[in-house]
Amino acid sequence: MATLVKICGMTRPEDVTGCAEAGADLLGFIFAAKSPRRLTAAQAAALPRTTAKRVGVFVEQTLEEVLAVMDAAGLDFAQLHGGQDAAFCRAVGPQRVIRAFWPQKHPDTAALAAEVERFAGAIRYALLDAGTSGGGHGVSLPFAPLAEFSPSMPWLLAGGLGPDNVAEAVAQARPHGVDLNSGVESSPGLKELAKVRRSLWAVKGK
Repeated sequence: MATLVKICGMTRPEDVTGCAEAGADLLGFIFAAKSPRRLTAAQAAALPRTTAKRVGVFVEQTLEEVLAVMDAAGLDFAQLHGGQDAAFCRAVGPQRVIRAFWPQKHPDTAALAAEVERFAGAIRYALLDAGTSGGGHGVSLPFAPLAEFSPSMPWLLAGGLGPDNVAEAVAQARPHGVDLNSGVESSPGLKELAKVRRSLWAVKGK
């Protein structure tokens, strides 16, 4: 299976179309209150539709708010960074959820895997991010230890990835996909398409 590439933090029409044309599989729209890339549902809905799947990133929203934004913004997935439990994920829809986990909260890969497996059947993808909560830290996780991480569902690697390290991340950690944001920006919310294309080439060879 080809490695998936998600580009997160979409704010401009030209970035949506440029990232999709470069070969991104997933595009992220952030609804977290504290993010400098935050959008409203109406703003996300107004951005162009492309062949890439549309992902909403949520932290503090209730289930009702997540579902309402997904419907209003025309989203395919909800990426949950607020520690939502398995029941919350199932209510959104198991095939529609990317759920964040934080390896740095666990003593080893086995403990991380046990936590992730609690969500088997409740989520489509697991996402490993740096830090111990939230997201958008712009820091990379150690890649090599994650080669032992093999959950029952596909997983994505996030945190400080860009054209200079994403190939190494894929080779060492062996995720099913990668999630890029600040590593392909000129400033928060403004994508640098040359970096996007270099990153896609590093992952997909095209």
